[in-house]
Amino acid sequence: MAVVGFIDSFLLRCYEHPLALCVGVIAIVLLSLPKLLLKHDAQEPPMVSPRIPIIGHLIGMIFGKQDFYYQLGQQNPDLPIFTLPLGLGKMYIITSPALVQAAMRKKTLSFEPLTVAFAERMVGFGPNIVDLMHNPPKDGSMKWLDTQHKPYDMLAPGAALNDMNARVLNSVADILNAVGPEFETKHFYLWLRKAFTHATTSALFGAHNPLTEDPKLNDSLWDYEGGQADLLMKPFPSITAQKPLNGRKAIQKALRAYMRAGHYEDSDVSMVIKDRVAINKKWGLPMDDIADHELGMLFVSITNAIPTLFWVIFYVFHDSQLVADLQKELLECLEEKKDSNGQRECIFSVAKFSAECPLLVSTYQEVMRMTNRQLGTRTVIEDTLLSHSSVGDADGTPTTYLLKKGTHIQMPTIITAYAPETWGKDVDSFNPRRFITTREQERLQNRAFNPFGGGKHLCPGRHFAYAEILGAVAALVLGFEIVTPEGGKVTIPPMGNSLVEAVAKPLPEAQQTLLANIRRRPGWEGVKWKFVAGNGKTEA
Repeated sequence: MAVVGFIDSFLLRCYEHPLALCVGVIAIVLLSLPKLLLKHDAQEPPMVSPRIPIIGHLIGMIFGKQDFYYQLGQQNPDLPIFTLPLGLGKMYIITSPALVQAAMRKKTLSFEPLTVAFAERMVGFGPNIVDLMHNPPKDGSMKWLDTQHKPYDMLAPGAALNDMNARVLNSVADILNAVGPEFETKHFYLWLRKAFTHATTSALFGAHNPLTEDPKLNDSLWDYEGGQADLLMKPFPSITAQKPLNGRKAIQKALRAYMRAGHYEDSDVSMVIKDRVAINKKWGLPMDDIADHELGMLFVSITNAIPTLFWVIFYVFHDSQLVADLQKELLECLEEKKDSNGQRECIFSVAKFSAECPLLVSTYQEVMRMTNRQLGTRTVIEDTLLSHSSVGDADGTPTTYLLKKGTHIQMPTIITAYAPETWGKDVDSFNPRRFITTREQERLQNRAFNPFGGGKHLCPGRHFAYAEILGAVAALVLGFEIVTPEGGKVTIPPMGNSLVEAVAKPLPEAQQTLLANIRRRPGWEGVKWKFVAGNGKTEA
């Protein structure tokens, strides 16, 4: 297994270096000659063989990336699950929404082995945390990794989430209220990324958020985010992955200063951060290790939400009729009043969106369907039986598959989110009303729609992201205009094809060069925007 892991890992590192790829391919062929037939149990999912024996799927994955998975789904629509031979190893691919849901409920299909494998190299954890991950207690008590889930209870609907939502929405209001009545030209993706990174991280870490104390760290965080794959895959990262490595070091240095100063105890720091620190203190971790651990929270809080926000804005403002329809809907749930100085205030209650703004919510969901690129990777930690009940034998008996211990599983959303049998013939087109549907169709869609993962690994921050994204979009649609510098409709930039992004981003060139003009909508120039969180509060 060690040889297999090395070879497959080596090939995945070289997709940018064709010469290295050729060397790797030749090495695999030579090593495979004594063992051309991969062991495959009759109960395992059926094998989908590559056109080029042994290495074909690896080549497809390296060069095709997300498109490779999309094509797999299109070419095998009748297989709910199949085995993909990869060099001397193999992987299971699940395409059936029902089977994906079943897999997510299985405790024997776990993400934790991958977490442990990646933590030291990609996140930069020191020996204290790595030791806790590799050596869980032998007395049967809860593992360190398991205790890390508890603070996320604070992100479930309730008082703690309402306070966080109030803080982030206050920051969103500040961003929007700073826009004037005349068109301002923005490098739109970068402007949005910077503004909402500050808003999100301040809601978590308070006024002394390290990214507020040193604005250059905003770029450091995104340098790290954009180079995580290099840290994981490239040898000698201090030489070959300097940009993400330096970004990570800069953020961790600032987090250490934040923790040493005791700012995690400040009153405006979210309960989720306070609980994470308290739990890690109980494990005896030094403060610098606790600080390094919070890099993960900074990262996950922005890496998917901000690209999603960008895509929602651009899909909406690309369609003038959709803008008009959303404006009509949003006016119905807007509260207007005058403040003590006579200024016009427009207030959105985030809690009303799900019940009163079906088109807004459906648009958000459709954008996630179009742009989500999770691979849903798990490891089989012991032999597992998985049954598929919707497609069985002639007598109706479900088909049961054997998943072998040590094998990786992937459940790519680019397959389930683009299946015509679930989403209709227009599956490749943006349809903002797709999620306004019948109860039966909704049931089918819910199985296939997993932008936040599922089971034990369901994204805990989904309610927080919902409030931030829908609040911002609602105000932008009703009170602002976003057009090209020439005054036309914005166009949807090409999406990246990366295997390491859970939400696709615009291509790097588009991120850097995309220009758009933004101004107050005529008639809404003097509005002060405010938001109400689930507890009715506009301030935390």
